[in-house]
Amino acid sequence: MSFRFLRNRRGIALLTTLLVAFAVSAIAITAVMMTLNANLIGKNSERAAIVDAAALAGVEEARSAINGNKALYPNNGFTTLESNAKVKNASNTVISGGVIRSTYAGPSGITSGQYGIVGSITSVAQDSFGNKAVRRLEVNQQSFSKFAYFTNFETDTSGNTIVFGGGDKLQGPVFSNDLIKIYTTPTPAVTFLGQVSTAQSSIQNQANASFAKPPILNAAKIPMPTVADLNKLDSLAQIGGTEFAGSTAGGAGQARTRVHFLTIDLGPANGGVQGFFRVYIGTDENYVSASLPPTTSTTGNYLELSKNCGDSVGGIFMSAFYHDTATSVSHKHGVSGTTNANKIARRDSSLTRGFPLSRCYLGGDSVLTTPGTGANWPNTGQPDGGAWVQAPAGIRSALAALGGVITGRPDANYLFPLSRAWNSNFKGVVYVTGKTIVSGVVHGRVTVAATGNIVFADDITYYQNPATRDCTTGDIAGYFSGQSVIVANNTMNAPQTLNTNGSQISGPPSDPASFRSYSATNDETIHGFILTLKTFGAEQNSVGSEKAQSCLNGGTFPAGRGCLNTYGGIIQGNRGAVGLTSGEGYIKNYQYDACGATDPPPYYPTTGVFVKNRFYELDPTRFSVAGWYAANQN
Repeated sequence: MSFRFLRNRRGIALLTTLLVAFAVSAIAITAVMMTLNANLIGKNSERAAIVDAAALAGVEEARSAINGNKALYPNNGFTTLESNAKVKNASNTVISGGVIRSTYAGPSGITSGQYGIVGSITSVAQDSFGNKAVRRLEVNQQSFSKFAYFTNFETDTSGNTIVFGGGDKLQGPVFSNDLIKIYTTPTPAVTFLGQVSTAQSSIQNQANASFAKPPILNAAKIPMPTVADLNKLDSLAQIGGTEFAGSTAGGAGQARTRVHFLTIDLGPANGGVQGFFRVYIGTDENYVSASLPPTTSTTGNYLELSKNCGDSVGGIFMSAFYHDTATSVSHKHGVSGTTNANKIARRDSSLTRGFPLSRCYLGGDSVLTTPGTGANWPNTGQPDGGAWVQAPAGIRSALAALGGVITGRPDANYLFPLSRAWNSNFKGVVYVTGKTIVSGVVHGRVTVAATGNIVFADDITYYQNPATRDCTTGDIAGYFSGQSVIVANNTMNAPQTLNTNGSQISGPPSDPASFRSYSATNDETIHGFILTLKTFGAEQNSVGSEKAQSCLNGGTFPAGRGCLNTYGGIIQGNRGAVGLTSGEGYIKNYQYDACGATDPPPYYPTTGVFVKNRFYELDPTRFSVAGWYAANQN
């Protein structure tokens, strides 16, 4: 028989109980610690979120401050708008946790203003727990080139009301400080394809317009630029050697100074096709503007005495005026003799051969040099004794380095580049004291400013297709007049008749059979943003042909001078007229250029309103406000 002894296990049970108790306690303590830690993390995250929100609120409050007081925004460096200020909530109560904030504002990027006024608002917020956030808001001042249409007054300079009607279509943003008025017929009388805003409380006959977006009423007024804004551009042009003395002589659509834009292919090594301009300063505004010459002569009338219009025979152009004394058999057109009748017959013959043999040129063109002078370019033989302006020595020297592609040209010494590659001081501004004519093909970025009228005496277009070009680097032009911007009633823009006062006659009975066109295009085309402190309109738009140049714009519409095609925007103090419903003048075909909103012409005037661009979060660890602005201002 065997025996098994039973052992006492009470000690093991006690030990097991203690171990379980310790385990449960550890779990409980861990749970408590995790809960406490989660609470701490949550509290800290909440504090960090409050600090970040305070920083974001700071940049918005700062933007509101500089919009309310333009003097707060500096031209360089930066200004402190808040310094360790206690942050309050929406109830105007100081936020707990010792949250303080400092905000700063100043220019950033290219600070010259040539590419628009761009700045940065930085906001630094922190609390007593060590949380810190730095936020930056990039802002830019709204350029007037953001508008497709802007007016200070919806009346002309005589106080006459002008309304939208006739089936007008407007693209892009429309703004007026005045009451916008819609005509009663047709329905709709006008179609607005962009945002329409007015500082007034209503729009007259609003129901008879079609709006892509609900119009904004009671908007804050936007002040027009001033003469002081125009004068700022003068000093910039002086730096670049592109300031010119003009004249105020002549009618609204005439000038003695002409700025003509052109392109030259410099070859692949020099960037290919580049933009330039030349400046002609004459003594006779009728000649420079290619206007109908005034006359009391009994031997001819108006167009027959033109020094701008004539014909080409054997590649040699001779204006009608010089057919009086033509020695070339080909330019006698089979009519010899020196009687008044013979002279008139020769002049008439030179003007009736049809375009392109019979055509007109703006004053200063090389083909208009006086017959027999032997001159072709540039400064001798112009009928009015005028001359093209020689470029400064520095520019001539830089261009001469390009070799034969420039030095082989007869106008080599009269070229002003639109690129800083050959004029390092060029600021993108051409400034004329007085009135000026603009024409040609723009390839580059430029603002033409004039204290007097800016006159479109012929087409002025971009070299690049404006509908497909790159906004940042592509062609763009601005025109800023201290007076008015006028589409000239001249021999280039308006069809003419013989032996009458032509484009200054209202509705001749034989219209359009008696009218002829002497320019390469029947329509007028203007690329760029037009800003006038007075008005934009067509000179003498109520006279001349009623239907000689039809406007082809989604159909055929009889008109006196065809279509007025614009691609850009029109900003004017007072509305101006370009045509009448009876047919005289132009039919409008205005298109908006969205590039103006993001990449305005150089130094183009701004509304002064800072708009938001992009937010950035900066590393607060080593942030220095002075160091940041110093490193980011060019």
